[in-house]
Amino acid sequence: MTRQPPNPGARSRGRQLMAGTLSLALVATPALAEDQKVELRSSGDYVSQRLPDGTREVELDRQLSGSCRFNRTWGYDLSNKELWVNGGCAGRFRLSGDFKDEERSGNSSNAGIAVAAVAAIAGLALLASHNRDKDKDRDRPDYNDGGNNNNGGSGYARQIRGAGNMCMDISGRVREGAPAILYNCNNGDNQRFDWGRGGELRVGGLCLDVAGGNRDNGAQVIAFRCNGDDNQRWQMRGNQIRSRMNGKCLDVRDGRIRAGQPLQLWDCHGGENQRWWW
Repeated sequence: MTRQPPNPGARSRGRQLMAGTLSLALVATPALAEDQKVELRSSGDYVSQRLPDGTREVELDRQLSGSCRFNRTWGYDLSNKELWVNGGCAGRFRLSGDFKDEERSGNSSNAGIAVAAVAAIAGLALLASHNRDKDKDRDRPDYNDGGNNNNGGSGYARQIRGAGNMCMDISGRVREGAPAILYNCNNGDNQRFDWGRGGELRVGGLCLDVAGGNRDNGAQVIAFRCNGDDNQRWQMRGNQIRSRMNGKCLDVRDGRIRAGQPLQLWDCHGGENQRWWW
């Protein structure tokens, strides 16, 4: 029987795989999956604290005083790494995530976690290699493979609630130039907003727009055809909706919480008329 000579390519690929796995292990080892607890107190005003790198989730572990209601008097924003309280809420909060050595509390063994991380990362690397030519939009956090939204949104249009348990609304019907107002929630098409990939707030095929790109306090907010300009880009910070154009907040004019009250841009101050819940 003729013996087959060894395959140098196979040995090379094996060495590369082992080296890659070792590199992954070295990367994964410093991160530990464990919980941390922090306390944050509000005496009636808005108070925030930076979340440590690696935080994936925050839960209210214990209410210490006041009324702590998620997305009303406390909440968190992972994109800006911020935990906040307001309206007198004081609580102890449990942070879950993969924290670096210098950010962790307590002692625990990370050998099993490191092995699991290596396996998970290696699997993701193989999957990414296999699908490298697929649509890159699938890597976006708001991509929805199963949705039917063809206007650039995530496919999860829903109401945005504000003060007085009323909703953000496009007055009358969705049309260019129609003003954004606060109104009683009715789940109509003019109250169903969808975050677009570029930070747009889409409603009925149009975008929430700062009229004329006005940067001043009191600038009117309307529905307008989507054009990708900065006056149509928004971001959530805590429970505020901020314009990426100038950092000002979406605000109920004059702080009057009533149906039909117009929305505008105003300097952020954390008041009730600038708080929104998705």
